[in-house]
Amino acid sequence: MDARRTQERALTCSHMITYLKTHHQEWVTQYMERQKTGRGYDHLLKLLQEFCHRNGYTHPQACRAKKVLSDLESTRTEFATKFHADYGSYNDNCVNNVDETGIQYDMPPRYIWAKRGGNAKLSAGEKHSYRMTAVLAIRRDGKKMPIMFVIKGEPGGHIEQREFPTYPTGHFYAIQKKAWMDGTVWQQYLWFALAEEVQGKSVLVLDNFECHVSKESVASAESIGMDVCALPPNATSHCQPLDVSIMAPFKRHMRDLWISEDIVHDDDQDEGWMTPKAHVKRITMIKRAIKAFEMITEDEVRSSFLKAIPKP
Repeated sequence: MDARRTQERALTCSHMITYLKTHHQEWVTQYMERQKTGRGYDHLLKLLQEFCHRNGYTHPQACRAKKVLSDLESTRTEFATKFHADYGSYNDNCVNNVDETGIQYDMPPRYIWAKRGGNAKLSAGEKHSYRMTAVLAIRRDGKKMPIMFVIKGEPGGHIEQREFPTYPTGHFYAIQKKAWMDGTVWQQYLWFALAEEVQGKSVLVLDNFECHVSKESVASAESIGMDVCALPPNATSHCQPLDVSIMAPFKRHMRDLWISEDIVHDDDQDEGWMTPKAHVKRITMIKRAIKAFEMITEDEVRSSFLKAIPKP
């Protein structure tokens, strides 16, 4: 710990967990087996935080909410009333919700541990984990649609030509220079992924992200048989099914799977276990996300719609 900070390298709970997995995997396995399902990561994180505090490390962090709880609940009630007035006759297999979420290889928190009284500087290359975007989609009847992974790279380049054919089948993959969702990738998702799931006149619940609600996107959605229903601004935490009940357990499963994974050694460098090669990270992240989404139950999906868009 002291050595990493002396070199101005990031020190996070992720690094400590990776160290434990590399040098004390048996202990990690036994510890996780003793925890309740879905709570292993949180308990281990708390244990490491307490260890850091005892050894003179600190980690300040704060944030503010955009809306107060009472306003969000009122917004949800108003939205649900209008939604059921407009789409109340739609069957459960025709009500869909789609959203993107960023996923990282090693699940880094937004802060690092630093010696009390020391600096928090980082050397170049230590500030970011490898990331990609996962596009998740659920349906009110409990179905989870295939995931689209948006991967950083050049369209038509090595990753698309050489790696895509090796990725798990049954899901979709797109290349974007920064691994972000944009208008081009969204069109690919609508036509190649979502269109296959349409079972009659449907509604697609989306947040107000520009590429979701642009004229072109709305027209494309209508072409495949889906009306676009935009969520109220700054209210997805209460009005979007994915945010209400799915994203949190999905990320929790991702963290638990990350802890349980064996360390991949792809070179002989002393710190190779800390930074495996990019292609190893990509396939590991994809398989981890697929498995985490599979762990979400149909009951959880159905419940998310009831919580986010309750019937009046």
